[in-house]
Amino acid sequence: MDAFEEIIGHLLREDNFWVQHSVKINLNRQDRHAINKPSSPRPEIDIAAFSPSTDTIYLLEVKSFLDSPGVVLEDVIIQQEHQTGRYKLLTAENYRNVLKERFLADWRATGHLKPSTKISFGLVAGNVYRNREQEMQEYFRRKNWLFWGPTDIRNKLYRLAEKGYENNAVTIVAKILTRV
Repeated sequence: MDAFEEIIGHLLREDNFWVQHSVKINLNRQDRHAINKPSSPRPEIDIAAFSPSTDTIYLLEVKSFLDSPGVVLEDVIIQQEHQTGRYKLLTAENYRNVLKERFLADWRATGHLKPSTKISFGLVAGNVYRNREQEMQEYFRRKNWLFWGPTDIRNKLYRLAEKGYENNAVTIVAKILTRV
C-alpha cells in the first residue's frame, strides 16, 4: 500500500466506510480465460470500501499523480474489449464483470458479504489533467460510481483538520497544513 492510498483509506473511514487495502482477486482458470489472460497473476484492487448505509462495496482505483499531469479523462472513459492500461477496472466491462463476480463469490463464501450487498466501482484521483475534474465527476455520476477528485480530497482534509486531536499521521498533517 502506498502513502496516498493510506490517506484515502483514512478519509473513507472518516466518511463511515469500512476499508480494506490491496484486495487480491482469486481468479480461477475459467475466469482467466474469460478475460483472455490465461496466465494472469491475481489482480489487486487498491481499496475495497464498504458503505453500510447503502450496502455497497466500491472497488476503487486510487491514483495520486501529484507530481504528474494527472489522470486524463479520455484514459478513464474509453471502453475497451480487452483490459489494458492503468484503469482497466473502469474501462474494460468484461474484466470488471469477471472480477466483480469472483469478488462476490469469494467474499460471500467466507461470510464477509450478505446476499444483498451490491458492488460498484470508482476512482480517487489526487490530480486531474487540465482541471477536467468536473467532467470526470459528471461521468462517474452517470455511471453511479464513486469519484473523489482533488477538490473532494482537499475538502475532506480540511474537515479532518477541524476535528479534535487524534494521534495519527493523516490528521496531524491535515492540521499542520491548514494552520499555515
